[in-house]
Amino acid sequence: MDRFASRRSFLTGAGAAVTAGLAGCTGAFGNQTLTMIDWGYVYSNGVIEAFEERHGVTVERQAAQGSAETLAQLRAGRADYDLVPLGNYAVTPAMEGGHLQPLDLDQVPAYDDVFDFLKADYFEQDGEVYGIPRSFGQTPLAVNTDIVDQEVSELADLWTEPLSGVVGGRDDARLQVLYRNAAKGEPLNPATADEVDFESLRTDLTERLELTAGLWNNGGESEQLLRSEEVGVQPVWNYVIQSMQSDGIPVDRVYPAEGTKAWFIQHCIRDGAENPELAHTFIQEWHTRMGYESLMEPSNIAVPNDQVFAEQDVERAAYGLDDPDQFVYEEPKPQPLIEQYTETWNRAKAEADL
Repeated sequence: MDRFASRRSFLTGAGAAVTAGLAGCTGAFGNQTLTMIDWGYVYSNGVIEAFEERHGVTVERQAAQGSAETLAQLRAGRADYDLVPLGNYAVTPAMEGGHLQPLDLDQVPAYDDVFDFLKADYFEQDGEVYGIPRSFGQTPLAVNTDIVDQEVSELADLWTEPLSGVVGGRDDARLQVLYRNAAKGEPLNPATADEVDFESLRTDLTERLELTAGLWNNGGESEQLLRSEEVGVQPVWNYVIQSMQSDGIPVDRVYPAEGTKAWFIQHCIRDGAENPELAHTFIQEWHTRMGYESLMEPSNIAVPNDQVFAEQDVERAAYGLDDPDQFVYEEPKPQPLIEQYTETWNRAKAEADL
């Protein structure tokens, strides 16, 4: 298992006894190893090491590249992890493909306090739940006011000529179709290809790309485009905007009138996981003791649980969560439709010479 980024901490002797007195469950899992795939930025402030010490276990984590890539690994049988975080759109195909096991909610009582508007029907099958929302964030528009001198208030503004040469965006077909549908007033998440006018879609995507100064694939690339001033306006994760603002860069956060793209990641457990009970314990403790310190406080990405907000005395408004109706989401889609979106996006990039 040398392909994992390992963090090890074993308990022995009196140390284990002391921790058992504090945690009440150290040693219950023996010397088990919890394997997981996840993004590196999620875990900070030593929370993984503390979890290992509380339970006398090892956590081995593989760096995730994205939910689509993780889903592809599951389908190919190459994701032999216990804990598999997935974006909301990826849970349904993983569940329907038999790659996930239903969650035992009796082992995760914190689920009761997860925000109700994130308990999507498409996380369920035959009365069982397959994904528990772990983190919730937004993708507003970042606007560099040194570069952009016009008012930007809508996604539709990204199609306007005055922003030519300063617009950026993610190189992701599904996401760009969602933005286009929101900007053009089309249905956000059509369920079949028959509901989509692909020629009109390609035309709109090509027009958008012809104004584009740069595309990116991850948070680091998106931030670099803004910091280098190659791009002056683009949809981007809230934590990127926060990072730039903390460095004194004149970037405004704009919530588009059509709705702000929201994302939420689910904790899921792989079908056939070696240590499912330990995985359940990790999910429970994420909500009750790890999530705020690890992700919410340092990165301004919410752990969507009423208990967390109450215990930390934080208002939902501080995380832009006071009006759930303001968000737009990318929902699960059939694979043939995703493939047609990708083909259309690639044709648009070729026509726009990107």
